[in-house]
Amino acid sequence: MKKQSIWIAALLFLLAVGIYGCAKTEEGDPGNTGDAGSSTFFNTEAEILQAADPTQESTEEEEENFWAVVDGKTRSSLTGEWIPVEMAKKRPLAIMLNNTAAALPMSGVSNAGVIYECAVEGRITRWMGLFQDWEDLDRIGSVRSCRQYYLHFAQEFDAIYCHFGQAIYALDDLNSGKYDVLSGGTAGIKSPATAMYDRINRPGKASEHTLYAFPSRIPQDIEKKGYRTERKEEFPRKFRFAPDGQVVTYEGYPDATFLQPGGTGGKNGFGGVKATFQYNEGDHLYYRSTYGNPHMDELTGKQVSVKNVIFQYCEGNVLDAKDYLSFATQRVGGKCTVFTEGKMVEGSWSNPGELGTPARYYDTEGNEIMLNTGTTFICIIWEDYANDVVIQ
Repeated sequence: MKKQSIWIAALLFLLAVGIYGCAKTEEGDPGNTGDAGSSTFFNTEAEILQAADPTQESTEEEEENFWAVVDGKTRSSLTGEWIPVEMAKKRPLAIMLNNTAAALPMSGVSNAGVIYECAVEGRITRWMGLFQDWEDLDRIGSVRSCRQYYLHFAQEFDAIYCHFGQAIYALDDLNSGKYDVLSGGTAGIKSPATAMYDRINRPGKASEHTLYAFPSRIPQDIEKKGYRTERKEEFPRKFRFAPDGQVVTYEGYPDATFLQPGGTGGKNGFGGVKATFQYNEGDHLYYRSTYGNPHMDELTGKQVSVKNVIFQYCEGNVLDAKDYLSFATQRVGGKCTVFTEGKMVEGSWSNPGELGTPARYYDTEGNEIMLNTGTTFICIIWEDYANDVVIQ
């Protein structure tokens, strides 16, 4: 009855503005003016309901529908995809990944549901993958060291954080017991994980690029630490996904099919690794290249591709003469740009509250931006270098 009332309100709203029956125009229809941000484009049921209530975010009913169980499966909090219930219940692993040219290709990264990339000292970048589907992988890596802001980003997913090595600025947090971490046995770590990390033979690679996490051994370290293995039921989802079986097309929004989060150079980090994303209209995915080459997963032999890309602009600071960096992971009203289906939605991000409160993404009208089902890649853009970003 409640849902019926909402629908009646929505239909009355559409009639009131004279657009009922022609809200969604087909591609090539001369009635489609392409007016960015026009309220005449409604591509999903959720968008129509939002039109009736512009401030609407995820409702209790929407949450119940999202977590519905069908044939032993429910939707992933990371991707919105249908996965086994037991997998969906598990806390994700947040694993630091080595993105230097000498260390590539990565292994296992295609199984990440969310990927973070941010600048580090030397003005290159490092990745952090969030994994729910990791148990059947041979290895993940190569694994790299912690920077404090990555540890803080990981808290937005109730994740267990995994790394080998760390900047001195992260040591207090890593040893505090406040966070669930699986730290490699390096100087300064009081209680290392002793089973999951090991090296493999990589001819021509320096030793620092041969260290991996081995999924078959990870449960030993989790059990030894006594960490909780299931997500907190009350822990909020970070993303709002399109309703099951639907695609949010953002018809009328600007096209954006080639993305350079750091342009072609400079001191922003992304330019140093020549990071690009190219949208493919055939499969509706964004393909990542690094250092001018396709960014490959060594285990699959395929290029890394994602469904959504987010540019999240953050305040950054240089901590010392060695160029160690710090980024603010909490904010109200920071700039963001979301890319999906070859379109661009500009807006803001906010995560007021305690550390670990998931950042949410809003359009310019204050509506929570809806993502499409699949992997999301989040580029943390140093706002001092916002002008380096190239979007075409």
